[in-house]
Amino acid sequence: MKIRRTVVATVLVALLAVAAVVVAGAVAAPQQAKAVDPIVLTIAGNGQTKTFTMTELKALTNYSGYFGFVNSAGTVYEPEPVVGVRLTDVLASIGGMTTLNACDITASDNYGMTYTYDQIINNTGVQFYNATTKAAEDPKTPWTWVLVWDQNGAPLPSDVGPLRLVAAQETNVNQVADGHLMVKWVDRVTLRGAVAEWKVKMYGLKRKNGTRQTYTLDRVSYDSCAAPGCHGFSWVHPTTEKTWSGVPLFLCVGKVDGGPGHDSYGAYNEALALKGYRVKLVSTTGKYAIVGSRTIRNRTSILLANKLMGSDLTAKDYPLKLVGPVKYVPSRSSLGRLSKIYLLPK
Repeated sequence: MKIRRTVVATVLVALLAVAAVVVAGAVAAPQQAKAVDPIVLTIAGNGQTKTFTMTELKALTNYSGYFGFVNSAGTVYEPEPVVGVRLTDVLASIGGMTTLNACDITASDNYGMTYTYDQIINNTGVQFYNATTKAAEDPKTPWTWVLVWDQNGAPLPSDVGPLRLVAAQETNVNQVADGHLMVKWVDRVTLRGAVAEWKVKMYGLKRKNGTRQTYTLDRVSYDSCAAPGCHGFSWVHPTTEKTWSGVPLFLCVGKVDGGPGHDSYGAYNEALALKGYRVKLVSTTGKYAIVGSRTIRNRTSILLANKLMGSDLTAKDYPLKLVGPVKYVPSRSSLGRLSKIYLLPK
């Protein structure tokens, strides 16, 4: 009897030991992490905000087409197959876009572009080029704005993706689009009040034959450079403590000062600025202001501002206003509603 009790006790001890090992193993076993599908896009407007993960975006009607572009240096990236979703389909999730809206496309680094109703809904404002000759051409096949996540059969690389806004064509017709309109790293799409298109005509110094270098500064080209991280700068008025933002005047002048072009505004001709000339800025009312090239040279606080406290200028100053420290830009020279800029001899 004593032997039997000893055997039973031994068995119980063994069973308890096994159970302890099992429980310990269960506790020690690492928890398998659940797969996370992060939010890649936020859409806002019409009083609504909606977010999308990549899985949710891919569940929308997919668009397959072709996209290629030419950058500001003239390098051509030939058309490749892309897959994504039409921008209009994404906007439909918050009620769509009307003629009262403009659309801000913003990247994770806060670079952004603003597009009008006509640009997005009627597919306007994009110049296409022959991918071989670089000659400007009308689009040879229908195109539309697409948020793409796949190019040439693979996810977008990290230097442009996970999402990029592109002007995609239905078929490959050996055409590429103007690259400065194509926003990479897109993570926000926001509807806001409509914007008015504008143009400021710029004129360089007169040559010996009487001609001038000219350039038309428009809203789209300006916005592409005014973003933070590109050529966008801010200046805070010391008295009002209000922040003005835009592009330094000297960079804009660089488009008509004879310097070698390298981006949306061209290289700044510093030697000419040191030699000396005057910059005459004219408003739509006929008023004008004159500043010297040495005054504005490499000075990022003297701006052609397009925003005040983060908002577009009001009608009194729209589209651009010359602002900066009173030492360089006295109140009488702080001119708004700019329409023309001339370079004049000193």
